This record gives sequence, C-alpha cells and structure tokens, in this order.
Amino acid sequence: MEIETVPFDPKTASREEWARFHAYRRLRHRETDADDPDWTDAAVEAWMRREHPHWQSFHIAILEPGRREVQIGEVTVDMSRPGSPPHEMNKHICDARIEILRPFRRRGIARALLPKVAEFADHHGRSVIDTWIEEGDGRAFADAIGVRVVQTRFENRLALDRVDWPMVERWVAEGPARSPTTTLRWFRDAVPEEIIEEYSRAFTEVFNEQPMGESSFRGIVTTPESFRERAALNADVHGSWLGAYTLEPDGEVSGLTEIFYVPDEPTMLGQGLTGVRPKHTRRGLGKWLKAAMLLRVRQEFPGARVVRTGNATKNPAMLSINNRLGFRPHKHPVIAEIELAALKAYLAGSSG
Repeated sequence: MEIETVPFDPKTASREEWARFHAYRRLRHRETDADDPDWTDAAVEAWMRREHPHWQSFHIAILEPGRREVQIGEVTVDMSRPGSPPHEMNKHICDARIEILRPFRRRGIARALLPKVAEFADHHGRSVIDTWIEEGDGRAFADAIGVRVVQTRFENRLALDRVDWPMVERWVAEGPARSPTTTLRWFRDAVPEEIIEEYSRAFTEVFNEQPMGESSFRGIVTTPESFRERAALNADVHGSWLGAYTLEPDGEVSGLTEIFYVPDEPTMLGQGLTGVRPKHTRRGLGKWLKAAMLLRVRQEFPGARVVRTGNATKNPAMLSINNRLGFRPHKHPVIAEIELAALKAYLAGSSG
C-alpha cells in the first residue's frame, strides 16, 4: 500500500487541515472511548495550539491513499525541550506513537512508518524511544519489532454513586486529628503566587517518587512557569482546576492532590497527581487529601458521575487508598521502550 503523510502543525494548520484531523480523531475516539464524552473541536484546538515550556510535540498525519482529504492515522512524537529544566535528565529519550484507524490496520502502514520515527529520534539525538500502548493490536506489533514493556499501569475509575461517603467523612476528620499542626489549603484554577515556588518543589518530588518500573524516563522538574502555563491552558478550554495541599508549620507543602473538570466532559472528572512527600508519609495525609477532595467535588460538580485516574500497578500506598474508595480498573495500558540502535537493526534486517 502506498502511504502518504504530511506534517500537521497545530499552530499553523488551515481550516481544511483541522477539519481532516477532527474527522479522524472523532473516529479514533469512538474506537477507544466510545462511552465517554468527546471534546469539542474548539477545546481540542486550544489544547493542541498551546506550547508547554518544558515539552515539545510533533505531529504527522497519515492520509488515505487516493483521498488526501481523509486522515486515517497519525504519528506523534513528544520530547523534552532543549534548555528546559527536565531536559538534561531526559535528553536521551522521546515518546513516539503510531495510531491507525482499525479498518486500515494489518496493511503494513505502521511498519512502513518506523523509519520516520527512527530518523526523527536520530535527528534530535534521542537514543531511546518509548511508547504508550492500550490495544491488543499495538501490543502484538510492539512484540514483533522488539519493543519491550517497561511498566504496566492502570486507568482506574471511581463511580461516585458507589462511594462510601461516611468512610470518606471519617478520613477527613482523622486528618487534622492525626496532624494537628498541619493545615489543609485549597486553590482554584491557579496555584497562588505566594506558594507557587514551594508547590513546584513538592509536585516535582511527589511525581518523581512514583514507581517508574524499568522505564528510561528520568522524571520531571516542575517550575512556577509550568503551573502558570497550565492555568492559561485551563482557561483556554474553559476548565476548572481544583487543588488541595497540606501545609506544615514551617511552610513546607507535605502533600497535594488535584482534580480537573472540562465542560465538554460534564460527567467526568480527571484526577491529577496525588501524593505525599516521603518524610511526611504514614500520617494519613494521602487519605485526608483524597477524601477532602471527594467531598468538595461532590458539592462543586454535582453533575459528575465518574473520577478517572492513572496509576502504576506497583504503587501499594496509593492503590490501597484508591481501592478502599472504590476505584476499579478500566484499562490496562503499558509503557514500552526500544533503543534506537535496536530499532535500526530491526529495520535493516527486515528490509534485507
């Protein structure tokens, strides 16, 4: 099959290019998340046009042969931005995904696009390529080319009508009883400037404490700029960003949790990072934060029915809290990797 691809740049795309992309992404959404609400075109465009200060994305549209107006897949490559805080620890790695609509699979399209991925990684000096896989076809393709799974994950979901609310209320009461000098603070849609430096440090530490499995990804460095950019992006999509954090008497943020709401998904809430800094664990702060957040969102988002979150499968403390709250697995994605040298060797062998 002859394969035609064209770059897709969200910042400069024409209305025709956006129309082609939206038609594709709606079909893809029905394949992967048919029961979930889809975002409007305007919200997707606002999300994709805004650049992150630390990370950069590149997109290639895969077109149907003979029908340039029809997109049947995409290649997306994400990587750290040179000069940004997390670049030094992640300058060796990029994330690449090839997605193809199901009717067009098993025709050699993904295999034919691997040289583009290899060339792209090589051009940007990346020696490791990782990817996120949710579907069986993707797992089979990855196995065939030598991509190895380095981390297994869950997408967990909580049905709010099945929550044990008396237990949640007990957890909230236990929090200040166990940590009487700790205060629970809130923010809405932006991290307050008076705490943003400390919150950035806490977020970085909590995120990087997550189990990474055998992944070559080295973690993140969040900065005040990161959170100011997130606030701007949240405003662009008319979303709500609700954060809670525990503050110690010395001004240190000991734990945090975040929830995101987008009007395009009126019944769905997205659970962001939740965690406690290592020296403050075993005090029930994680339970306090999660429970207080659930009580707050029940009041502020009465139309919400489900909370969606992602977890590593080897994170016992957070999984224990989530299980007791009623979160249940919805998907079982994996993160997989291949070294650029190994991908080049595969391509050389398969072409011969």
